[in-house]
Amino acid sequence: MDIGFKEIVIGILVLLVVLFYTLKYKYMLSEKMATKNLNAFLNANYGTTLKHKDLYRFFNTATMNPNCFKAVIYEVENPKIEMYLTFDAGKIADQKDVKSMYPDGLSFHQSYIQKQEVVASQAVIEDKMLALGVSLKWSYDVVELVFDEEYSETEIAQKEQYFLDLFSKEDTDKFGYYHSFNLKLMFLNDTYAGLIHHIEKEHSEWVLKDIKLNKDEVGFKSIDEDVKTTIHRYLKETQPKLILSNYFETLVNKSDFNRVIWVEYTEEKRTKIEIEEAKKGVYVSPINGYVVVYWNIYKKQAQHIAFMPLKEHLTRVEILEIEKEKLL
Repeated sequence: MDIGFKEIVIGILVLLVVLFYTLKYKYMLSEKMATKNLNAFLNANYGTTLKHKDLYRFFNTATMNPNCFKAVIYEVENPKIEMYLTFDAGKIADQKDVKSMYPDGLSFHQSYIQKQEVVASQAVIEDKMLALGVSLKWSYDVVELVFDEEYSETEIAQKEQYFLDLFSKEDTDKFGYYHSFNLKLMFLNDTYAGLIHHIEKEHSEWVLKDIKLNKDEVGFKSIDEDVKTTIHRYLKETQPKLILSNYFETLVNKSDFNRVIWVEYTEEKRTKIEIEEAKKGVYVSPINGYVVVYWNIYKKQAQHIAFMPLKEHLTRVEILEIEKEKLL
């Protein structure tokens, strides 16, 4: 009897399951034992300075080690100092340090020293910004700036630039920001909508780039509904055969945060049968153009709206560059 592909796959899966449970019962340490051994390592080398949380088994095809675990290690007196540690639960209790999983990576202790330096540097920047009425919160890929009073767009730009000047003096690679990151701008009393200001490194210098609306803020939903309602009404009156493709992007006027360029792709209306038939052949993008709106958030109205056909595909970023020149 010939063995088919399906039977081979099932056989491999069964073998993997058997291998997993064989390893589990013969070699695997329990999570309780991994916790005990990790605590032994921390106590022996750091006393009561460091603790851990979020421990879990990190068994995968790369490590092929059933006793590989991962945990977050943090400093008790300053929880901002925290690091991930990947370790062998069978060896950790007797180790003085833990090597990185990567050839050129820092050991655990080296990472700890570096993290102390980074948090100390961040604290200095935080204190200087707080004196200007701005509190900071650091996270992966994003630095949150919360403005404690109503400031003009010019004042906000000055405070952002001051932050960037302070930031640029540091070893920003250690901070975890390499080529780009975002500033998340938050305002009290709903002075402005929540914004995202993109930062990029150009010729070794950090530069403030475009600002867009923060789609994750509660206030964005209301703006989105108002703009979409206006666009739907416009298409119904001027381009009844078109619908929105639900791919959009925004660009905020740096001198007036209430004015936003909103671009959204369009496509022709199609029946379900036409959509299904299109899936059978070579994929062709249904996008045929875009609607651009220059929206006033404060007045809740469009100051400009137009449909622009596309002969060749342009990204939303490329479209915004074009419209920025015309509308700003």
